[in-house]
Amino acid sequence: MTDLGGGYQPQGTQPWHPGDPGPGGAPGNQWQQPQYAQDQYGGGQQGYPQQQPQQSWPQQPGPYGGQPQPQQGYPQQDQYGYGQPQQQGYPQQPQQPQYGQPQQQPQYVQQPQQQQPQQPRRPMPPQQQGYQQQPPQPAAPQPAGPGPDGIDWEAEAAALDAPQARPVVVEPEPERWADDEVEALHEPEQESFFGEQDDSRSAERNRKEKGKKSGRKNRGACLVVALVLLGGVAGAGWWGYGFYQEHFGPPPDFSGAGTGTVQVEIKPGPGEQMGRTLLAAGVVKSVEAFTSAFTRNPKAGTIQPGYFTMHHQMSGDEAVKLLVDSAGGDALIVPEGKTAAVTYGMIDDKLKLAKGTTAGVAKAQVATLGLPPYAGGNIEGFLYPTKYSISQGMKPEDLLKQMVATATQHFQALNLDAGAQKAGVKSGYDVLIAASILQAEGNNSTDFGKMARVISNRLNTDTTQHKLGMDTTLQYFLGRTKLTSKEIDDGSTKFNTYVNTGLPPTPISNPGEDALKAMLNPTPGNWAYFIAMSPTETRFSDSYAEHLKSVEENCTAHGQGFDKGRGHCK
Repeated sequence: MTDLGGGYQPQGTQPWHPGDPGPGGAPGNQWQQPQYAQDQYGGGQQGYPQQQPQQSWPQQPGPYGGQPQPQQGYPQQDQYGYGQPQQQGYPQQPQQPQYGQPQQQPQYVQQPQQQQPQQPRRPMPPQQQGYQQQPPQPAAPQPAGPGPDGIDWEAEAAALDAPQARPVVVEPEPERWADDEVEALHEPEQESFFGEQDDSRSAERNRKEKGKKSGRKNRGACLVVALVLLGGVAGAGWWGYGFYQEHFGPPPDFSGAGTGTVQVEIKPGPGEQMGRTLLAAGVVKSVEAFTSAFTRNPKAGTIQPGYFTMHHQMSGDEAVKLLVDSAGGDALIVPEGKTAAVTYGMIDDKLKLAKGTTAGVAKAQVATLGLPPYAGGNIEGFLYPTKYSISQGMKPEDLLKQMVATATQHFQALNLDAGAQKAGVKSGYDVLIAASILQAEGNNSTDFGKMARVISNRLNTDTTQHKLGMDTTLQYFLGRTKLTSKEIDDGSTKFNTYVNTGLPPTPISNPGEDALKAMLNPTPGNWAYFIAMSPTETRFSDSYAEHLKSVEENCTAHGQGFDKGRGHCK
């Protein structure tokens, strides 16, 4: 299709555009602006461009036997140039004979490309016109004229020479062009800073598109700024919280009643001194947490000196409460790992008896205290560590019987005989002996599993030639902690595990439930040595050389010399 949908357009003709009059001065949509060619006699009309000589085309007979008709499809030019010349091979529309003029043969007029001398009209691109062209419409009916065909062609030609006489056609605003929308989206809106705003639809749509893009960019920027601000606020809040906790917040403290067991000796003194003792034993998290709880508890002043069975990682309030409950009632608390001799003295103090009274009763009435046959008449290990109620006028033998009965009940519940093989010993009594050594050596129940494995490995492997090599066994026999080189080399007593293999003949303390369970289920490992570096740290080693390094470090930390030959502090 060519411009304006008018079909084929020969060279030299110009298309009609909306607003130009059609034949007879009436507005139309399918007529093109006429080009006035020379007439058949070579004459021309003034003010009109001249055309090339016309070429004749074969005629076809009319449908009613009249004059030959042009081929149907395109209007034929008359002497004034109306209509389009026909392309060869296309049917032509029938044409009425012109009034007063001889009938001309259909001709193809070739016109030169030249500018219209008067009111040049060229089709404007759709982007500049601002509206969309309408498809071709049928020609408007011609008004009646004085001629036989109803049109005064001379009057019409004269009217064309006077542009001011042409009627002004006002067409309704057409729908927005698709091309106009595309152009509006791709071409930036040109507006002056102080000029009037373009209120066209395309400009409004362009502004909306710009607004959406700007909005998305602004939202993205706002999100980044918000995240940065939130991060800064969070960091400042965290720093402020740490500063407040350090300077104004509550002291560091554990929560709950804690786990495991640990023996603590509370000596006479203020609450701060008790707090330092509990902190060193791993009971509380800070001295301040304990002293704060001590101040809040109105019964804290009733706490008495003595040995207390505490738990690891207790809150300050729970620690104070346990001490109050233990000392506030008429009861005796026997800690784990204490020997029978120490326990006798505690009973004398609690029952307000003369020193040595309970020891004499235990020796004299050992057969009536309820010891099992495998104990061999030795009460050591059967004074089970726990809390015992004390009544007025209670005798020491009654309390000793209660202790032995409690120990026997716990041993049966743990089934020591069945677990002996797993512990690497021969009997349930051997489990009790090994547990008593573990209880005396260890100070932290969380390490009992590894320590039990060390005892089992020493008894059942060649790492130490089946020797325990424990200080505590010889110290128990001698009744003191300080040992000489001669005593260490003397193997006359079975309690010297440096020289003699295997276990000592009896327990060396009264172990608690944690130590007994650890010996029944040792932690898997190859450890053969351990040393207590602090009240809360026990260091384990596989080799003797590594163990000596730990011993030397421990001796130096306590200001003592190191005897490398014997692996002891001087």
